[in-house]
Amino acid sequence: MKTSRSLSSFKNIARKLVSDSNVHSGLRVLIAMSITFIPVLNYNLLPFFEQSNLQMSISLCLGVMACAIVETDDNYKNRRKFILTIVICFFIASASVELLMPYPVFFGLGLLTSSFVFMMLAALGTHYSKVGFGAILVAIYTMIGHQSGINWYEQPILLSLGALWYGLFSIIWNYYSPYRSLREQLAQLFFSLSRYQQQKSALFNEIEGTSKEGIFSVRQQLAVQNIAIMARLDQSKRIIQSRFQVCQQQSELNKLNYYYFVAEQIHERISASQYLYSQLEITFGKSQILEGYHQLFLQLSEEYYQLGSVINDKKPYQHSRRLKWTFNALADQLYLLKQQPEFDHNNEAVQALQAIYDNIRGIDHLLLSLCCYDPAEQLESPVISVEEQVQPPQSIFKTLRLSMKATNPVFKHAVRISTSLLVAFILQQTFQLAHGFWILLTVLFVCQPSFSETRKRLVLRSLGTLAGILLGYPILMLVGGTLSQIILLILTAFLFFSYLRTNYGLAVVFITLFVMFIFNLLTGSGMEILPARIGETLLGCLLSVLAISFIFPDWQFQRFPSLVNQLLNLSGRYFKQVSQQYQYGRSENLNYRETRFQTFQSDAQLTSAWQSMLFEPSSKQKLNREVYALVNRCDALVSYIAALASHRHKINGFKENQALQHLICATEKQIALAYNQQLSDKIQPVITVDEFEKYKPMLSSEVLLIVEQLRLIAFTALDIQVLLQQVDFNHKTER
Repeated sequence: MKTSRSLSSFKNIARKLVSDSNVHSGLRVLIAMSITFIPVLNYNLLPFFEQSNLQMSISLCLGVMACAIVETDDNYKNRRKFILTIVICFFIASASVELLMPYPVFFGLGLLTSSFVFMMLAALGTHYSKVGFGAILVAIYTMIGHQSGINWYEQPILLSLGALWYGLFSIIWNYYSPYRSLREQLAQLFFSLSRYQQQKSALFNEIEGTSKEGIFSVRQQLAVQNIAIMARLDQSKRIIQSRFQVCQQQSELNKLNYYYFVAEQIHERISASQYLYSQLEITFGKSQILEGYHQLFLQLSEEYYQLGSVINDKKPYQHSRRLKWTFNALADQLYLLKQQPEFDHNNEAVQALQAIYDNIRGIDHLLLSLCCYDPAEQLESPVISVEEQVQPPQSIFKTLRLSMKATNPVFKHAVRISTSLLVAFILQQTFQLAHGFWILLTVLFVCQPSFSETRKRLVLRSLGTLAGILLGYPILMLVGGTLSQIILLILTAFLFFSYLRTNYGLAVVFITLFVMFIFNLLTGSGMEILPARIGETLLGCLLSVLAISFIFPDWQFQRFPSLVNQLLNLSGRYFKQVSQQYQYGRSENLNYRETRFQTFQSDAQLTSAWQSMLFEPSSKQKLNREVYALVNRCDALVSYIAALASHRHKINGFKENQALQHLICATEKQIALAYNQQLSDKIQPVITVDEFEKYKPMLSSEVLLIVEQLRLIAFTALDIQVLLQQVDFNHKTER
């Protein structure tokens, strides 16, 4: 038994080493960093430098560390451009520090100007933001490693060489496994879908599903989980887009693209809300039918998880036979339910159950399509937006110039970071702090664009640093040899990158140990700097909080008007495209997918803003109940439109069906009234409950389900309109 457990544990570790991209990041750094210490073994390898071999190796090591921190997941062509840009910027930043260090006044002015410019590069895109961050990081590394009496060009060259070496090594590494990170992103996407489906199953169980409060709580948790799904969808989309830019004819990429394509549709279907779930419990609470749905949702959740696992492990997907049996059993129960006379008077509730079944049956068909997917079939890429294809590229200088506004988040963050770094440098010079540059490093890592993210980083950074120091004391006392410390240094770097994206607090522990070994190797004073390290980390955290609180404070409440308006605008476009497909037939065309993606992404951004608001000072949280209700109703609106979308198909005689056309048109106007406050002041609601009831006798059973969804959409939009009239954002913001 013990042997079996040991073998299973070994397999799990081996599987993680093979498939986990976080571990792969750590392994890349481990190998690349190990090679930077070759000069320690070969005394004549770099004869033109005045530094000792150990000091040269540490400079190369820090170059590897900086490049690895800002590394991008892109195709090899873009990686080459990125590495070239990084090396040039690293050299400029490091050389500027070396040349200006003897002149504190000019150094301070240069630090303020250069850090602002580097942070403004984020306006050009994600890659440029990493270039800017990396350049500032290397500048601080240069401050830390500065030695008087050494040629000014030595550290810049060594740091740049370290970055170049890691960049080339990373390109070669990824050239032979170009889709590993995409596989992991897709796997995590299906894991997120699994958690969402599992949470949604609670709507049909005996606890949450029996009360409005329970259902409301479940819907809130679903909205929060949607944030993670959209983040995975967005990241997967970017990686696929990057890989298609290099080659569009690779069968493996086409297959992974199809997985993404299926995940998008599953997300739309599981986000759908048909009927009112509280009414289902009232109507069918005494029967066992709702428990059948509960079990089916749980089994689908398990199926998504298994699918994610096989994608990550590069294995073929096998559809579950148990799932097929459950679908058939639930279909039989639905048929028997329809025969019972007590449900004749509540035909709408029965139709809602049938609609939910049809929707999840559609998910099953999508899963089955993965089993018989033919790589030879070409699928149009679902990741390149129409707007990106049409809009001409804007000049770099024009983009930066247009971003120089007090309302631009990038500009605000650039001002915060540059000002905070200057203040940190002034404190270091004023109090003659020997290791005061750690204040700058803490500011760079802790100060984030929002208060909530800064607060999270602050706590994790402080606790992680303290834990690392407590752990580092006994290690430095026990380990004295240079070789042993180099091995531990490289190992802590490996562990830092293995946990950087999944557990920032633990990653800080390892980076603290890494720094301790660096200083101990350079000066033999690794233990002496620990008290200063604690104080400077806390001071850097304090500066970060002050910066985010007083320099262009960007409280979440101020963002709600634009976020709500954006979501309602996109919801109107989403609804319009869905309703058109009832006339022309179901389609997953590029424009539809892009609109759907943007709508769900906007919904996630609104929910994320609400979550972030909860971490802000209580004095900055305004109209909590009203905003919470608004976020909930906006999420419900998107879910109701998604339900309408999940059943979209061409309706014969659509043009002749005047009643349906009128209801669709009236619902579309009601959504428009929700975000167009000028119209809502002049025009009363365009449709009433009585009007929906009046049309129902004229419509077929096929259309009645659509009408019910239209009713839910229209009156949810009306609720949002009323809430927006009650919430005076502008007045509350000014107060």
